Parts: sequence; structure tokens; C-alpha cells
Amino acid sequence: MSKMRRVKEILVGLLMILMAIIFFVSPTTGYIAVIVVLSVIFIIIGLKKLWFFLTMASRMVGGRRVLYEGLLILDLGFFTAGINFVPTVYVMIYLGTAYVFAGAIDILNAIDAKKLESSRFKGKLIIGAINIIIGILCFVFLTKNDFLVFIICLGLIYNAIVRIANAFRKHAMVYIQ
Repeated sequence: MSKMRRVKEILVGLLMILMAIIFFVSPTTGYIAVIVVLSVIFIIIGLKKLWFFLTMASRMVGGRRVLYEGLLILDLGFFTAGINFVPTVYVMIYLGTAYVFAGAIDILNAIDAKKLESSRFKGKLIIGAINIIIGILCFVFLTKNDFLVFIICLGLIYNAIVRIANAFRKHAMVYIQ
């Protein structure tokens, strides 16, 4: 990871912590702000993936996968933008499902890393387990409206800490001569 990329990851992590604090201070307006921020982030990521597909990935092996990911994330962004008009129970189900799904993917990646005898599989396993726990908390406190913003803030702070920790971790560099 380059120095500029490390600085970017640290700044994004600090921004995520700041957003979590702002959302936690004002839980009533925090709900709408969270929905807006999530939808904008999903739409931007989806558009970036589609742009990457149009400029480069269409001529690559596996380029269609980038197209499908971009369309799916863009659709997820538009779905998230329209979700602020539904009761918070549906948002909790949506959020819980997303956390459980992300945790399952992290655990599967940890199992794969264990098979490859990587020393970092424990961290991936812990990250996946924490994501699943946050997802289960969403389902446990399904009817608590104020808990929705708390769960989102908890997830933001946790993901920010993981992002900052990964920025300080040494990564193997491959040099081509």
C-alpha cells in the first residue's frame, strides 16, 4: 500500500468516526442523514464500477462481473434512497441482512486464507464474527427505533477502526523488474 493510499484510508476512517459521532448526537435527524449518506455512497460506488467497466473491464476476462456488481450496487443505492419512507423495522431487516451477509463473506475468506496457511486468517475470522454479531443485534432490537442509529454508529466506528488498523499494517509488495 502506497503512502498516499495509507493517508487516504486513515482520513476516511477518521471521517467515518466523525460521522458516527454526529449521527449518535442527533438520533432523530441521524436516521435520515444515515439513509442519505448510505444511498449516495452506494450510488457513487456503483457509478465508479460501471465507469470502470465501460473504460477498461469490458475487454478483460471476468469483466461482466464488474458490470453486474456495478448494476447491483447502483440499484442498492437507489433502493436505499427510497427506503426513508418505510418504517424503521424494514430498515433494521435490511441493515441486519447486510451485516450478516458481509460477515459470512468475511468468514468464508478466513476459511480460504486458513487453507492457504495465511497468518492473517484469525483477523478476518474475528471481523466476520463481529459483523454477524452486529447483524444479529439488528434482528434482536428490530422494533427499537433509536437503536437503529446506535447500530449504524457502532458499525461505522468498528469499520473505521478496521480501516485505520489496515492502513498501519505492513503489506507484502511485489516488484516486477
